[in-house]
Amino acid sequence: MRPSLIRQSLMKIGPIVVCFAAIVGCGGDSTSPSQSAAAGSYSAFQFVTTGSSGQTDQLLIGSTVQITLASNGTTTGHLHLAASGSQQAFDADLAGTWSQTGNVIDFTQSVDNFVNDMLFTIQPIATGVWDLVGEDTFSGTHVQLTLRHAA
Repeated sequence: MRPSLIRQSLMKIGPIVVCFAAIVGCGGDSTSPSQSAAAGSYSAFQFVTTGSSGQTDQLLIGSTVQITLASNGTTTGHLHLAASGSQQAFDADLAGTWSQTGNVIDFTQSVDNFVNDMLFTIQPIATGVWDLVGEDTFSGTHVQLTLRHAA
């Protein structure tokens, strides 16, 4: 093919390539489920806190987190923090609401608790299966919580 024909061909398909790249680049995260798909029941799969007294596997000492995300944006569930060291046991009702922006889930409950104050990122672990992963520090205690979608 002559160089002038190549140049003309590229000039014709160039705008198409640019438009295609813009559409693909601006598309959503195909690995994030829609809000209705993210609905379901979740339980703590990993729950570790790290503070001045060291690291604690909260699941091993009896802490639990269970939350159900309804497709209408409401939540039900329960948080139980087992007593540890000088910390007394703590229980909280996780009734409230949830919203999803991209691959981030945000919870709002009437009872003040760390779940209410953390953002959770959706992380795919298999086709159609994902975890909600939250990590933040509160009053010097680092909290790592992974909620696994129950099939």
